[in-house]
Amino acid sequence: MLIEYGNTVVAPAWELTEDVPTGYSRIYYVLEGDVTYESADVRTSLKPGFLYTLPSTVPYHVWRNRKKDFACTYLHVAFSKYRVNNLIELPVEEGSCLSDFIATVSAAIREERIELLEQLAEAFSFFLKSSESFVQNSQMLTRVQRHIVRHISEELTIERLSSLFNYHPNYFIRLFRHETGYTPYQYIVQQRMQYAVTQLNKGLPNEEVCYACGYTDSSTFTRAFRKYYGVAPQKYRKGFRKP
Repeated sequence: MLIEYGNTVVAPAWELTEDVPTGYSRIYYVLEGDVTYESADVRTSLKPGFLYTLPSTVPYHVWRNRKKDFACTYLHVAFSKYRVNNLIELPVEEGSCLSDFIATVSAAIREERIELLEQLAEAFSFFLKSSESFVQNSQMLTRVQRHIVRHISEELTIERLSSLFNYHPNYFIRLFRHETGYTPYQYIVQQRMQYAVTQLNKGLPNEEVCYACGYTDSSTFTRAFRKYYGVAPQKYRKGFRKP
């Protein structure tokens, strides 16, 4: 699922501190800049001319050198059948298939070709399949996540999900967290908020988005959205989330 996208030069104070796994991957093609990425196992620089995929299952911290512009083409993508366990770095050689792919993504962003961007985001998985950090979900996780996404507008509880897939609730939570880095409840909230963003970016009214995401009233949805993003859904706009 494509969540955000852009061709941008980020603000001097730009910084990311993800204390909890995001459940999606930030993808950067670095045009220029001096950027540092740090997680529990890795500390490295994001170099111009490389394409980076940030993990969906571990916390991380990223910041830029304020004295140098950080220009990039970026996507935020929740892969449907895969998770990213560590930072992935891909060199982009001039004239290569990957170089042409990035040029197409950048052009699609400029032209606001949303459907094309969604297809390109999903197709990007083919470039990542050779990486050990790009891991296919287990059959159990795939089935659970598919069920949540397909029933995002309905009531979703741990008890109901664990019963549906024949697990004890406590074991189900441990199993899910072991594979993803977060709990089923956190995943449900992530999916609802990410789906809300995609619908708000399409111009749907707040109340319609509320029910589509499984909330029974707009005030509860607004509180949840503000807690997650720090802003009310009525004030959210495409690009509000940090690149």
